[in-house]
Formats: sequence, structure tokens, C-alpha cells
Amino acid sequence: MVQESADRYYVLGQLVQAVTMLSEASDVAALLPEVRSNLVMAVQGAKSVEEVAGISGRLTAIFGKITAPGYPAWGASRNTSRIVLAMMEYDPVRRATMELRYSEELVNLLQSKGLSPCHLTFENCSLQEMLAANMKNGVLPSVFYTEGGFAREGVVILTGNSAVEVTGLVLDIAAWMGRLPLRGM
Repeated sequence: MVQESADRYYVLGQLVQAVTMLSEASDVAALLPEVRSNLVMAVQGAKSVEEVAGISGRLTAIFGKITAPGYPAWGASRNTSRIVLAMMEYDPVRRATMELRYSEELVNLLQSKGLSPCHLTFENCSLQEMLAANMKNGVLPSVFYTEGGFAREGVVILTGNSAVEVTGLVLDIAAWMGRLPLRGM
């Protein structure tokens, strides 16, 4: 029980640190989708949406900066949480995800950096089936994308082991796109 409680505090701390990193970075807000974004992280072994914390009210842009209108909360993002839970079925340590605005330019940039984003199509199959179809040599890719469609905006889905790791990738992407200086890589 103590370990579970410690992991819950760790997850919330990760989200607070990640939101701080995003809010302090200029021009990263341009990477957010029109529908805004969420950053979520699950506890170890999570099986339900209530075991995944996200940003209440979603991440949004105000005056060109990312801000969180609410505190991290358990079960705050049902859709993004479902992505993490499905990923954890194949890779239990990959516990965090965030969506960015889709563009062909971004997908090409990620490919040029060796991240190999996988295309997701929503055609009569479950999220788990889509993920399984994209596994390569038993490994789930860390980046996915969809162009969107009728009444659905395209997004790039970044995944990682922690919220801070995913946020670091967001900041790297902004730097690669010329929006930020490189982070000492």
C-alpha cells in the first residue's frame, strides 16, 4: 500500500514538473492541436482510467504559452488515458502520453530524427488491435499519428515512460522546428 501511494505522488509530481517545463517554454504552444491537448501518466500496473492522472481542463495556449487551467487529477482525461492503458498492455513501463497538432512536416521531421512515427487508421478495429498491428519485432513504436477525418482533428501521439520524458521530447521537437534553442543534447 505504501508503494502504491508513493507511485501516485510520483505521477502527480511528474505532471506538475512537466507542465512547469511546458509553461516556461516559448512558442511550444504552436504545437498544440486546435482541440487542445492532454498530458497523462499512469501508475504502475494501471488497469482503469481512474489510475491515470491528467490535466483537468486540458493543456491550452494563452498568449502563446502553454498553461494548465486545472491541477492534475485522476481520471481527468478519458480518451488519452485509454491510449496509455492500451500501450501498457504491450509495454508496461511506457506510462505517459501527449498529443501534438498533426502536420506532414512534423511527421517528416520525426522520421528524420529516427523516431519512425506509425500511422494509425480507425477502421473497424480496437485501439489494442491498431497498436498490435504496428509492433515491430515485438516493440511498440513511441510515436503515432493520424491525419484525422470528418469531425476529428489529426494528432501526433508521443509516448514515454514518464510525463517529464514526454515533455522533453515536446521541447526537442520545438527546438528541431526552430521554435526553441536546443536543450543541451
